[in-house]
Amino acid sequence: MATPTSPVVYVALGARRIRAARTLAAELAATGRTVLLVVADLPEWSGVEVPGVTVRKVGSADPGKALRVARKLLLSRRGPLAGAGLLIAGDPEASPIADAAHRQFPGLEVRTDVVTDPGRKPAAADVTVVTPWYPSPNDPFAGAFVRATTEAVGKEAGTITTLHAENWFYSPKGVTGKLIGVTIERELRRDAGLVVEDTTEGELVRAVVPQQTSGSWATWGQEQVERLAEALPTGRIEAPVVHAHTGHYAGVVAAALARDDAKIIVTEHATFLDQIFEHRASRNAYGEMLARADRVLCVGRALLDQIVEKFPQHEKKLSIVPNPVDFDQFAVRPAPPAAPLRWLYVGRMLEHKGVHTLLEAFAKVAAEDDRVTLTLVGNGKLEAQLRERIKELGLGARVTQLPPVRPEEVTGLLHEHDVLTHASTSETFGMTIVEAIATGTPVLAARSQGPAETLHGLDHVAGQLFEVTEDPDEIVTAYRKLVDAWDGLDLAEARRQLRERYGREAVGAQLREIYREVLAGPAAGTTDAVDEPAAPPPVTTAETDRITLVAIDPPAPRTARRFISDLRERGYAVDVIASKPDSFKWFADDDGVKVYGVGEAEEHRFPHRLEHIVVKGFPRRALGYLRARAKDVRDPMPEALAIAAQRGHKYVADRVQGRIYNPYYSVVRPRVMWKIARRRVLPKLDLRHTRRIVVYGIAGVTIGWGLARQNPSIVVGTDMSLPEPLPTGRAES
Repeated sequence: MATPTSPVVYVALGARRIRAARTLAAELAATGRTVLLVVADLPEWSGVEVPGVTVRKVGSADPGKALRVARKLLLSRRGPLAGAGLLIAGDPEASPIADAAHRQFPGLEVRTDVVTDPGRKPAAADVTVVTPWYPSPNDPFAGAFVRATTEAVGKEAGTITTLHAENWFYSPKGVTGKLIGVTIERELRRDAGLVVEDTTEGELVRAVVPQQTSGSWATWGQEQVERLAEALPTGRIEAPVVHAHTGHYAGVVAAALARDDAKIIVTEHATFLDQIFEHRASRNAYGEMLARADRVLCVGRALLDQIVEKFPQHEKKLSIVPNPVDFDQFAVRPAPPAAPLRWLYVGRMLEHKGVHTLLEAFAKVAAEDDRVTLTLVGNGKLEAQLRERIKELGLGARVTQLPPVRPEEVTGLLHEHDVLTHASTSETFGMTIVEAIATGTPVLAARSQGPAETLHGLDHVAGQLFEVTEDPDEIVTAYRKLVDAWDGLDLAEARRQLRERYGREAVGAQLREIYREVLAGPAAGTTDAVDEPAAPPPVTTAETDRITLVAIDPPAPRTARRFISDLRERGYAVDVIASKPDSFKWFADDDGVKVYGVGEAEEHRFPHRLEHIVVKGFPRRALGYLRARAKDVRDPMPEALAIAAQRGHKYVADRVQGRIYNPYYSVVRPRVMWKIARRRVLPKLDLRHTRRIVVYGIAGVTIGWGLARQNPSIVVGTDMSLPEPLPTGRAES
């Protein structure tokens, strides 16, 4: 067991948690402990020194090679771990070292983070805040607005626990990737991956959530739910009020893990809602979250409109509540800047933030004025590209790149610069813009959705706005306008107006009132929350005119459902011949809609059964059995190999199905579907009262032809135009 003075080995072999490794290793060394930091030989570590820490680079940028060299160094009998008291596996890539260390050195304490009280569990609270972003050792700037919102609510809401689900992304490629996935899961079962500590806002719980880079919004959300359910003492969030920041992930987590009687409030900040709504699974998860939530607060009008467009049925739950800003934390600079010469950008280095465009605009201004400088503060996937472009432009002496800073350091940065630049093409609020004005620093900002709303009426008062652009010349033109208007700016008036709108006191009062309203109101019901047409009230339709819809693999199931709904409103009964009956489950309670499935019978046809058994079924069961047995083996490599074999089998099976079986079967499938429909469905249809047969989807054309030949008096076609409504007397029996 580790003692307060025993040596520490900190291992971080990936590129995503470098700042956490530097910060935590330095903090351990500051306590007087001997710390060895073992990292992969990545460009990000070039020239990096950590105070009081010995940094050892191993292997290369290749994860497999780095892991092999690290194992050889650390796991030998006389290696660094033999005399250490604590091993920190600080990222997913280090987890195979942690797993092996448990076997090699049974007395060694192994953790995923620096924990002062390892036995501490999350306490009961009146409010639990759930968020994927929060200031942490790996990113002290992320989620500052979440902390600000929690502070604005204050102690009037009672005790508060913040549950920060910290994503630990890793690549699952190759056997090494599978080994990382297996060992990080094993490590979290031993260690729980929780840091529980006290903050000024209340209790903070930081939970490790390993996630594969090849996942999707839906799978990432489900992984968060499963991981947090394992990490929480009771498997759920016990607070009577849950405040989630972002609908996906945090809102989805809250909807899945909150108590049935809990009230859920969701604040939506995300700039990536369009990506979530593009995919059915994540869109449906978002809809289910909306149905469970009691209130949804959008930090800007653009977000509210975006949600209402997709989910109009939940519009009454939505309202606009901006991010709060504690103006008292941002000291006003002693004197206004004399000229906008020292540019500052604070934020993520991401494409939609417009940092490339900003850099190109700065280069044009720098060519005309040798006094201007630019400081880029933050991290993100564009860091290396920006660094190379700065070299190409010959601006290394005039452009400074800095890592993210803690929120309390932002004021000092702003005081050291003359103008905050912000060229984002998509922004939901623009927190740093408000913070800049709070210090008396002018802004040069793009008029994207959030800033346009935030700075409404303050153009030429707080600085200069320009239209969203990817053209550097547009920013240069705006900068020249700012120079011309510089002496006429009134930052004191801008600060006063913004404090009235977004000050901690004003927004905190709104939030506390919403909490009171939600607690006083009835619990939100759990309903089917997908953007589907609601079926009309059931109508007895024994003798009414009928329309048959052939929907074999329809190109847009929602269009088919809308067609059925419109037919019902006009008084028609509807028979549906469907390959996937579940696509029409919304009409299960409507006696006027009868759905006849043919897909299940298709699955039992001999070609399908043979293909399934030989290509998929038997190999999948065999590999599943091997993986289950491998889980019981102490060495994780057999399980990793089993997972790799499963992935390989899926790859081969999908290609056999796609390139060999499906082309063959697509030729005979229409005839197969017609045979099934003729035997199983036709005897059940009331064709005496059928007015039309509509075929929607090319796979059902043969069924349509067959019905036309057998029923020449019935109109058969693909026209989905709606017939005239039936007279009331004919629509009811």
